[in-house]
Amino acid sequence: MNGRYSLTKSEEEIMELLWEKDRKMSSKEILDYFNEHCDKDWKKQTLNTFLAKLLQAGFIDRISKDRKYLYVPLVTRMEYKQKGAEQFIRDSYSGSFMNFVSALSGGEMISREEAEEIRKLLEENRL
Repeated sequence: MNGRYSLTKSEEEIMELLWEKDRKMSSKEILDYFNEHCDKDWKKQTLNTFLAKLLQAGFIDRISKDRKYLYVPLVTRMEYKQKGAEQFIRDSYSGSFMNFVSALSGGEMISREEAEEIRKLLEENRL
């Protein structure tokens, strides 16, 4: 990902499909899926625009095979969600995890059990 972590709704739908299928997919497969199963009315050029933006942002790779392109995610769903959460905390809470936790608690004291759960989570994820 090239510093841009938020996707448009359509770009995220394409990524969700690629993550779900977990295999290389041609633009025709992607286009057919959305037009047949998601009631989209996308044209080839519309999809190509979305794919070009995802390529440029580093979310997907394009592989040439038998005179056609296949697309594969370069970023996992978890990586995308984590970067989005980091960006949200950075943008909304000056990058402070403590400010974020404080806002979640409504400024009230959290229970000893909740504090222990947060501590364990932080230790497990080495945050």
